[in-house]
Amino acid sequence: MPARTSKALQTWNDLNDRQQGTLAVIYDLDQAAEAGRRSGAARGEYDDRPADAWRSIDFAHEPALRDIFGWTLLQERLMGRGWDNQGNGSTMAALERRGLITRDERPTRWGYMRTVRLTREGRAAARAGTSLSPGGRRKAALGHRSWEVLALLWSAHLRGEPLKWGYSSTIERALIDKHVPPLACFLPTGGYEITDRGRDFYRKHYAAHTAAHPTVQAPHPDGSDVEPWPPTVDKLLAEHRQFYRGLLAAWKDACTAQQAAEKEATALLPKMSDTLPAAVVDQAEARHKLWCGTAQQRAALAAEHTEDLHTRAGHAARAYAVAALTAHNAAVTQANPLENMTPPDPEPDTWDEPPLPAPKETGINAIDAEATKLHAAAVGRPLKRRGPAPTRRTRRGNVRITEKPAAEPGAALYALAEHLRGHVQDGALVRRLHPAD
Repeated sequence: MPARTSKALQTWNDLNDRQQGTLAVIYDLDQAAEAGRRSGAARGEYDDRPADAWRSIDFAHEPALRDIFGWTLLQERLMGRGWDNQGNGSTMAALERRGLITRDERPTRWGYMRTVRLTREGRAAARAGTSLSPGGRRKAALGHRSWEVLALLWSAHLRGEPLKWGYSSTIERALIDKHVPPLACFLPTGGYEITDRGRDFYRKHYAAHTAAHPTVQAPHPDGSDVEPWPPTVDKLLAEHRQFYRGLLAAWKDACTAQQAAEKEATALLPKMSDTLPAAVVDQAEARHKLWCGTAQQRAALAAEHTEDLHTRAGHAARAYAVAALTAHNAAVTQANPLENMTPPDPEPDTWDEPPLPAPKETGINAIDAEATKLHAAAVGRPLKRRGPAPTRRTRRGNVRITEKPAAEPGAALYALAEHLRGHVQDGALVRRLHPAD
């Protein structure tokens, strides 16, 4: 990790949670516009508008009548993060005061549209805070998709068969037309295969491309024995994940059964006609009493099961978090993650549960900041929130519905494990941090 925080990252860290979330959404839309412009140029569709125009992002319409004028994409994204309310204007003003965005407006038929645009400083701060490649993308001859397809061709060659695809624009344009000799070829019998030149290219440029595209699972040219990440690690993490989720599903089923039985146990006997014989009324009351009694028994049994499954799911979530932390820390330090990883234990020794070590820093804020926050919550010492708490909402038409997440056993531990597993899976973190290996 760098010895000191960069100016851009410090700017990001000085923002509160809401300001960070808003700037991140604006940055995502800005980068999507940039990618769309590049994609259009590759197809011969050139956008000659100045950057001030194509980087401008619609924020909110005035008058703010969403049932008439709808939602902007920026408002949709903010709502997904829990930041959609009247405070958005103040947040935009705060970002503008810091020189991270500029605000403008353009006329519409019924009013005007407020717009925002990232400044160079805002783009740098958002990249430092959210990008998995904050120092910029590493250079490589092939783009992400082209390298991914070349890896598929290499794997097919190892299996002794062609890549059984029909027409592929990626192969035709990126791997054949742009290289002499081509990296791949189409077979008269159908499908594509990697050429001698392609195999030489794959071997020679493997390190550069795994550094530039760490999320692509590309086999090492020297075989599985030299792979930096054992596939068994992913298998063990998947087993822990599946075990926890299975227990969580069983806990939810038990909770549902308990609630249903408790409701049945307190149900009232429907009013009966006064003209019925007393014996008939007695029969109905007897059946109802028996029904309520058995419901009480079922509720008590389901309550026992709910408590047991709650405990089991909590232990499973902790074991999953420990395994994910082991894998993460090993990826950072280039240690062997299998030395301390074990499969899930159906009957763990809860008297000697391993502690939750802090996740080692990767030097990538997008990974480290979230890991630190999730770890603090998992060990019961959540970090103090900066700014107002988000309100998660969903939309049905123009109606907003506030969501209240259920308190599930092991939820904080599971969230930590999922975050770490998502980055170490398939060796992506190893390739991201140690591209030369």
